[in-house]
Amino acid sequence: MTLTPLFTAAELTAQIAAYKQALLDLAAGKAATVDTGGVRRSFEAHETDKVLGVLEFLQNQRAALELGSGPQVLTGRPRR
Repeated sequence: MTLTPLFTAAELTAQIAAYKQALLDLAAGKAATVDTGGVRRSFEAHETDKVLGVLEFLQNQRAALELGSGPQVLTGRPRR
């Protein structure tokens, strides 16, 4: 299954920066609000797992954008 990126590199960079700042705010015990151009999400201190999930998704999107489409080769060693 090929993962098609949904965002441009600039959009991903801006969103990752916003969610990283939200993660820092949550780590400091403050509530955080992320506005990504049309969608505003608020997070409480106990919702760090949600922010981490969004950051993981965005990182996967960035990887898909950098790798491009088409077959990918993974090299490895057989298990001994």
